[in-house]
Amino acid sequence: MLTVLDTNVVISALLFRGETAAIYHSVITGRIIPLVCPAILSEYVRVLVYPKLKLSDSEIRYLIDNEIGRWFRMLTEKLPDDVWVPEDPSDDQFINAARVRPGTVLVSGDRHITDIRESLPVRVLTARELIEELRR
Repeated sequence: MLTVLDTNVVISALLFRGETAAIYHSVITGRIIPLVCPAILSEYVRVLVYPKLKLSDSEIRYLIDNEIGRWFRMLTEKLPDDVWVPEDPSDDQFINAARVRPGTVLVSGDRHITDIRESLPVRVLTARELIEELRR
């Protein structure tokens, strides 16, 4: 299953695990293939440097190189630049990235996205919904 994982899902899976450990496990076993583009990777880094996460530069580099870089596939296609979430334009890159490859699922806990998912051109699941689907 091709996926685009919103920042909140990636951070939770990498740092806090909990129920999102099932997503992380599905990534490393190849059940889901997360897609990323340079803009999304920059967003991951932007959040990983938040002081409240208390990560050192070497820990952030490890996560980017060995966790994300190892398992995520970089999109090489040009992303559409359509606007879907005027309230939070940084969310558009996740939606547009999921549009590049047909059948890609966007996994997000961001209410700006989940509240409008019925009107989006991609399938959107929350982390919990993805986990339930993976268990079937």
